[in-house]
Amino acid sequence: MRYAICTFVILFQAQFVFTQNAKVVPLIAEIQLNDRLQIQVSASLAMKNPKAPITIYNGKEVYQLSVKKRIGDTIIYQFPAQDAEWRVAFEKDWSEARGWWINYNKKVPVRYPIHLHNGILKQPDPALSQLNISGKWRVVFNPGTTNEEVLVGVFEQKMGNFVTGSFLSETGDYRYLNGHVVGNAIHLQTYTGYWAFVVDATLQSADQMTGNFYSGASHNAPFAAYRDSTVQLRDESSLTYLIKRDEPVVLQELIKMNGRKETIDFSSQKELTLIQIMGTWCPNCLDETKLLQALHAEYESKGLHVVALAFEVGTDTKTQRMRLKQWIKSMKVNYPVYLAGTSSKDAASARFPMLNGIMSFPTSILVDQQGKIIAIHTGFSGPATGEAYTELVDKYRQEIERALE
Repeated sequence: MRYAICTFVILFQAQFVFTQNAKVVPLIAEIQLNDRLQIQVSASLAMKNPKAPITIYNGKEVYQLSVKKRIGDTIIYQFPAQDAEWRVAFEKDWSEARGWWINYNKKVPVRYPIHLHNGILKQPDPALSQLNISGKWRVVFNPGTTNEEVLVGVFEQKMGNFVTGSFLSETGDYRYLNGHVVGNAIHLQTYTGYWAFVVDATLQSADQMTGNFYSGASHNAPFAAYRDSTVQLRDESSLTYLIKRDEPVVLQELIKMNGRKETIDFSSQKELTLIQIMGTWCPNCLDETKLLQALHAEYESKGLHVVALAFEVGTDTKTQRMRLKQWIKSMKVNYPVYLAGTSSKDAASARFPMLNGIMSFPTSILVDQQGKIIAIHTGFSGPATGEAYTELVDKYRQEIERALE
């Protein structure tokens, strides 16, 4: 059985682009995750030119793959702010291409076959949708097992059967899930350089569904979900918290982008600082970075400073710094970034002995003018989560303004 999951919500915008610009080549990208699971992504080529970028339409998210280089007839397309690429060779008439999606964000690079061909994904008939899943859902992954996990599903269904939304977990959201409801069947997906998620579910009733969550080539988690407008995750204060309240933050031997080492004693800085614990391999960190850039620009003149601590895949600091430099350039990061260690929670936890530990990338920590921690945010609920994201942004602002006062 093959699961072909399509991106629909953004198709109207994509089709408008295609019809308004005769040079744009509409594409369907078929990515084979394993022998049973395939995703289909709506894309477009700016023009029939080996230097032209490819645009991906991922639900409410639109992003471009830029041309990195060309080797023979193979064109290498780079994902924005992700250490991942497409390596494909087009036919002479640009009607199709074959190659690989390669994800370098893992300890060992992972590659998946990809087939591009001209076309526009077909839209399901809105009349086939009889149930509406808009709202909040209590989602239980691996129910009844030692790996059971409770998440919050937030969905918005428009134009009959088009669905966007996300799953919220205590370590971050699942970004821009998108797809459709046809009859009692739900198909959702999201695709980035780092993630390929698929949700395949069946509605048992208007308020109950069961299904499977697929990640990449091998991960599969069965789930059960129930409509619940009151469902919430555990409070952040119970996840990451202070065990040594009066101990100031001191970060030793951070590596700058020029390779030199620096120690920061925040008790001597006398500045309000927001510390971002992140990695370039972390999609939620990309969403958080955009918010922190905005907060930095808004509050820097009032006394807020933002600093990022990167925990990167691998152990070679030169390679890690090269990846970080590319990330800084691609994201146009407007605050200092330091290499702080390898991509593990243990490495991040060791930097903050006054906490019970770091359980998520990203985690953000607000440090007052005396160098002491006054607020902690575990994980990140990004813009795909709607109201949860709006509430989180308000909370950041309130904490910053209260500390600046």
